[in-house]
Amino acid sequence: MTTPRGLAKKDLSHVNLANDDLAGADLHETNLRHANLQETDLSGVDLAGADLTDANLAGASMRDVNATDAKLERADLRGADLTGADLHGARLAGAKLRDADRAGAERAGAKVDPAAPDGMDATP
Repeated sequence: MTTPRGLAKKDLSHVNLANDDLAGADLHETNLRHANLQETDLSGVDLAGADLTDANLAGASMRDVNATDAKLERADLRGADLTGADLHGARLAGAKLRDADRAGAERAGAKVDPAAPDGMDATP
């Protein structure tokens, strides 16, 4: 299933888009709280300012995603591919990042959990 584009600034909280193809979509400032995006292709998606608090992004492809100022608090990003992601100013406190590929991900200014071993992965 391919999801339509034009979803910026919409309320998609609790939506189930697992295994969907959202590559290149504009989701800036979209409410995706508690959304199920497990194994979803989010490559190149604009998530700037989006709220993904408590979202399930496990195994998602997030290559080259723009997540500047996004809220990813307590999001499940285990096994996600964050290669080349822009996380400037993103809020990642409590995010689960075990086995996530963060090669080349830009994290400058990201708000993280200082108690976590790598500053980001607060929970297994």
